[in-house]
Amino acid sequence: MIEAVILVGGEGTRLRPLTDTRPKPMMSLVDRPFVAHQLDQLRRFGVSDVIFSCGYLPAALEEHFGNGTSIGMRIRYVVDPSPLGTAGAVKNAEHLLEGSQVLVFNGDVLTDLDLSLVAEQHDSSGVAGTLALTPVDDPSRYGLVRLHPDRAVEEFLEKPRAEQLRPGEPFLINAGTYLLEREVLDHIPEGTPCSIERDVFPALAAAGRLAGYPSDSYWRDIGTPDSYLKAHLDVLAGRVRTESPVGESYVAEGARVAPDARVEFGSTIGPGAVVEGGAVVIGSVVGAGARIGRSAKLDGAIVGASVVVGDRATLEHGVVVGDGATIASGVTITGAIIATNADIDQSQ
Repeated sequence: MIEAVILVGGEGTRLRPLTDTRPKPMMSLVDRPFVAHQLDQLRRFGVSDVIFSCGYLPAALEEHFGNGTSIGMRIRYVVDPSPLGTAGAVKNAEHLLEGSQVLVFNGDVLTDLDLSLVAEQHDSSGVAGTLALTPVDDPSRYGLVRLHPDRAVEEFLEKPRAEQLRPGEPFLINAGTYLLEREVLDHIPEGTPCSIERDVFPALAAAGRLAGYPSDSYWRDIGTPDSYLKAHLDVLAGRVRTESPVGESYVAEGARVAPDARVEFGSTIGPGAVVEGGAVVIGSVVGAGARIGRSAKLDGAIVGASVVVGDRATLEHGVVVGDGATIASGVTITGAIIATNADIDQSQ
């Protein structure tokens, strides 16, 4: 029996102000909360027992998913009393685990990794832990994971410099998905901040009990506004397997787009939102209940829930607008972050 723990405790600071009012896993990705895509992936693999290890705004998850019966899953919740790190957060869920193996997901990674292949390698190798790995062109921003020929982890190299790289080696980084034997949790201190990446995995690797599973499957960390926008484009383009609709754009049920408005190129219009006549929305996300005024233009923007964008206003090049903000008519904003409930009456 394999259960899953999804780590959803972080505050999502890189996505503020959008995460002022919701935890990052509850950020909408096309037609559903981001973390629902992870639940879909688990269900495809046959995992129906999931524990959310929460910290920041935990009620939002429980209010949406409840006990999971509506989606054919069993969902339970634990709340970290204080930030415990990735390992500490898994340990905090241990009392709810009933099986001998646990899948651990970072709550901000979109992937269609074939979990059955990870499990097959893990079970045949006899290791205590297997971490999924994804290739990158430049490992200098990440932690490079080196493998022996049998895929046992050789070493971790944090943000390697050019002179530390070996000619021709694959640049593999931690992809945020782990399959662990229950025994791994015995080595994590209870109630103490602890990192699975820095404290647990190096010790397992040194003991020859940690393996890597390299995969070319789709992988994206959605934790920045730019990556969050690109995730919408990728889902709509079918570059990643999800249960969401595929197409040039998505308009939610209950949203209203005027006949002479244009919603183009990877845009998502949330439920209850209104796009008025002559408005143009390109590669942007419009939150639930937002209103985009007549002849306004959004290009590469993220607009939170209940935002009002005035007539002829322009938001472009990575603008992020927090929930409830108001943008006056005729204003042009480029690349700025607009706070929750802000009232903007001049160009920025």
